[in-house]
Amino acid sequence: MRAASLIIAAVVMAACSPTLAPTASPWGDAVPTPAPEAVVHQPTVAKTADTITLLPISPRGAVIGRDYRYVMPHCGEVDQIDVDGSFWDPTGTPATGGFGGLVGVFRLTAPDRATFTAPSVGVLPLVRHDGPKTFSYCA
Repeated sequence: MRAASLIIAAVVMAACSPTLAPTASPWGDAVPTPAPEAVVHQPTVAKTADTITLLPISPRGAVIGRDYRYVMPHCGEVDQIDVDGSFWDPTGTPATGGFGGLVGVFRLTAPDRATFTAPSVGVLPLVRHDGPKTFSYCA
């Protein structure tokens, strides 16, 4: 019984450990899209006339160093970038403009860092946001 418990603990720890090199991904080649029912029932922490505070609903599974096809939300870097179990905060914006609705590549570069690259605009550095995040409504 003790051996089985140790094996289970080792498997769980391995699954939760960050990956340091590109390997096979459970996601395939694209960031998975949450199921429509998950989006409809996304946990709302607070809501005002101008803002909404949400909890992320995206599945974990990104592998550090691997590129994933990703469609940036409609309002781009100010919208809900919900990837790998967290929202993401931009740490800079290229001079060429916004990222709203663009198809590009999401890449986890460290457990708490990532980039979104869109060929027509450039690279947007991102940092993992812990917990709920407040958004303004987007038209």
